[in-house]
Amino acid sequence: MTVGQRIAQQRKEHGLSQEALGEALGVSRQSVYKWESGSTLPEIDKLIALSRLYGVTIGWLLGVEEPAGSGSGEPVPPPAPGDAGLTEEQLKMVEEIVDRYLAAQQPPKKRRWPWFAGAAAGVVLLVVLTNLRGELRTMRDQYNELQSSIANVTYSVDSQIGGITSRVETVLKGMNDLTASYGAEIVSGDLAANTVTFSAYAAPKTYTEGMTAVFLVEDGIDTLEIPGELGENHTFSARLTCALTDGINISVVFITGGVRETQLLETYSGLYVSSLPDMGDTSGPRFAMMRKDLNKDGALDFTGEYATFRRQGAKTAPLNEEYSRIGKSEVKTHRVGLFRNQKLLGWLTPCEQPANYRGFEDCDFYQFPAVSVVPQPEDVFTVTSVVTDEYGREFVIRGILYGLDPETGRLSHLSGGIIGIDDPDGWEY
Repeated sequence: MTVGQRIAQQRKEHGLSQEALGEALGVSRQSVYKWESGSTLPEIDKLIALSRLYGVTIGWLLGVEEPAGSGSGEPVPPPAPGDAGLTEEQLKMVEEIVDRYLAAQQPPKKRRWPWFAGAAAGVVLLVVLTNLRGELRTMRDQYNELQSSIANVTYSVDSQIGGITSRVETVLKGMNDLTASYGAEIVSGDLAANTVTFSAYAAPKTYTEGMTAVFLVEDGIDTLEIPGELGENHTFSARLTCALTDGINISVVFITGGVRETQLLETYSGLYVSSLPDMGDTSGPRFAMMRKDLNKDGALDFTGEYATFRRQGAKTAPLNEEYSRIGKSEVKTHRVGLFRNQKLLGWLTPCEQPANYRGFEDCDFYQFPAVSVVPQPEDVFTVTSVVTDEYGREFVIRGILYGLDPETGRLSHLSGGIIGIDDPDGWEY
């Protein structure tokens, strides 16, 4: 079982949706999806939070130990004889990775606001805050750059832990009784047809005359069965083409005298998402949305507001060289809309940079539609992108979520609103 499958199993046992788990951990639903699909691993602090939430050890989440209980109330049997764990050297490596990661973290600085007395001081503060509006936007850019640097450090740590987990899973797979050797790898992708092609092989541990084999490919849409060709050393092989999705399983079935025996060879996660275009930073609309006041009619009026979108930079490298064989498409159209409860209120219009905005040389500007709407307590607002790639594949990049704060009467950020890729189904535009 992979790290992602363990996270998903515990989430379901605790009755949590991906969005609810993300909210509990302070991350997006898309982050949880990437963990469960295996395209990324949680950061160290998120692994700690997951272990506490689920009531399991970090070692169990990484797949290197089995706890006395799974966190669901059901006992977990002890490891069977022969089960593989991390070696002492690997355990030391994990400890070193964690130590380096924690040592790199700086304790948050506490803000110490001085006490101000008198109405005059309040007026001065108001003037200062008004003048700092432009400077805050510049600080936003610097913050985004800092976040990018932190992400690079985190990715390095995740990669090292991921490598250890991958080696452990390889050892466990090798203990299967059916095959003497096996393998599967990505050959190529056809984004125009939205398909991916694999090559696979498997040699049975015990070969008998007349034995045949077929390879199964489950892509979440269909289950394909491709006959294997018998070659040297009683090894069966085949080339497999299926739909490009985010969950693909490849298995081999050995057939002897009508008896079928099946072994899972490989699981691929996040292939479809990895083939979509890279998009720039889309958090810019938060300046127009955050703490937006109601007008005298009790409505939210976005007329005259602007949103910035950082342009797409260099393409992000795939998680590994094998995934890169699929390819990555380019953006064909990019529409930005203001949504309420996932229903379009109006499209934002591309425009020139306003004169009162300083910096932002690497950003595109959009103007909000002339929309005035009376919000309800349950309403959720967001600025969301609808993207179509060069092959006609459409996807949604959900923006930060905002709702009406009953105490202040303003829009405020809602938990679980971090940017992430969504299926267009469920969005009306």
